[in-house]
Amino acid sequence: MADTLAPLSYEILTLDDMLASRAASAPGALAFSDAAGRLSYGRLRAEAEELAGGLARLGVGRGDRVALALPAGLDFIRAFFALQRLAAAPCAFDPGSPSESVARRAVRVRPRLVLFDRSLDNGLADALARAGLRCVALQEVPRETAALPPSAGSGEDVAFLQPTSGTSGEPRLAVILQRNALASLRASRDMLGIGPEDVLVSWAPPWHDLGLVRFTLGPIFFGCPCHLVTPAIRTLPLWLKTASRVHATLIGAPDFAYRLAARLVDPEGLDLSALRSALNGGEPVRQSTIQAFEERFGLRYVVRPGYGLAEATLGVTTLRPGEPLRVDARGNVSCGRPLPGVEVRIAKELEDVGEILVRSPAVFAGYFEADEASADVLRDGWLHTGDIGRLDSDGHLYVLGRQRALLKRGGVSLAPRELEEAAQSVPGIRIAAAVGLPPAPEQVTEEIVVAAETDQAATAHFHLAAAVVEAIEIAVGFAPDGVMLLAPRAIPRTANGKIRHRRLRDVLIEGDLERRGAVLFSSRR
Repeated sequence: MADTLAPLSYEILTLDDMLASRAASAPGALAFSDAAGRLSYGRLRAEAEELAGGLARLGVGRGDRVALALPAGLDFIRAFFALQRLAAAPCAFDPGSPSESVARRAVRVRPRLVLFDRSLDNGLADALARAGLRCVALQEVPRETAALPPSAGSGEDVAFLQPTSGTSGEPRLAVILQRNALASLRASRDMLGIGPEDVLVSWAPPWHDLGLVRFTLGPIFFGCPCHLVTPAIRTLPLWLKTASRVHATLIGAPDFAYRLAARLVDPEGLDLSALRSALNGGEPVRQSTIQAFEERFGLRYVVRPGYGLAEATLGVTTLRPGEPLRVDARGNVSCGRPLPGVEVRIAKELEDVGEILVRSPAVFAGYFEADEASADVLRDGWLHTGDIGRLDSDGHLYVLGRQRALLKRGGVSLAPRELEEAAQSVPGIRIAAAVGLPPAPEQVTEEIVVAAETDQAATAHFHLAAAVVEAIEIAVGFAPDGVMLLAPRAIPRTANGKIRHRRLRDVLIEGDLERRGAVLFSSRR
């Protein structure tokens, strides 16, 4: 009899229950594939069980935290679900980050051990050992065939720790309970209508909440296969070629990935007609990105802007499949309406704009060992996101950006995106970031400076800076106080590619970029 893939019951209490249910009802159905091979639900369950036995021998048990410094792929998924089998809590980090940074962040988890990949010869094991952490290569974990005790997990158990994006500084660790994770998956399934007939292709890394929740946990909950592509700029063509080959119906990535794909990927021979949702989130969504991507690959109403954050276990709002794109008068793109079971309201600070507040069963339990920070964001049953936005009359959410990153001019709050998108329309500009600096002694308002990375190695190009000023003035009605042209990769970003506006502001105030040869062009007349 053929395997049966049906919606999972609301009686499922844990992610381990989720995999066990799929393995029991559809053991031969494809769950994941990558360049190294394929995993059915039954095979994934069996291999996770064997790995769990070996980890138990190493002392890992219920409630223990384990740091994962593993590359994206099937081994990561095996390790993650082995830890779920033990009711332990994984916390994933990008193994490609500088080794000392990974070790410093892993220390904060206080893990029972750190799992790493021996094939990555980047000094990580030495850095972990210097930090006093017990590190074990995944390849060296024994596989035990002896039966483990029956699973007895609870919805109140910690499912995983999710590092936040770190746009405002060092990432915190969001504590995601089992019930939070399952609530997020149910809401996504109900909103997007994802089911066994769908095919997913993932480019998002599993140490990012989009890659973990939507493309690592999601395929098992939804009952559909997911094809994994190594996340890197160089693999963007492979991402879309894979989507074409397997007739993918759902993909997802941050805005910058779609922006680069529209520039770098040749559409010749690609058939993306099966796509019904290309999720766009994780950073400010730009209308120009969506238009460029859809025009290049012959799509319409497929790129779906969404808003989410680690503290909400990913999803808060999204544009539904097939729903026309909405853009307000200032170019801000609607991130859609709240997912089922999610409430969103605005703590109004200026007209209809204010901090975005979220309430849902998927909202996290707090930050790991940070009671004061947790109490600051979890107040009166609402998650205070620190993001600024507004809701229109139909309940669509428009996100302007981080509260501290907003720009002010003439009593009006501006999203940095409004200036950045205009700057990036200038040929020769790769990426731009707009920040507000403390006013000069003779000024009463903050000084708005746009930093822009150029395609050229040289940065002192007066005519290019003048073109940026002109494009911004046309777009928003005023010129920035200055434009600084930079070499590629000079603008501070998080590991996930988000611009660190606060860090850029500090660097500009300190004059560090100017000491390194960057030139600030003043536009004051």
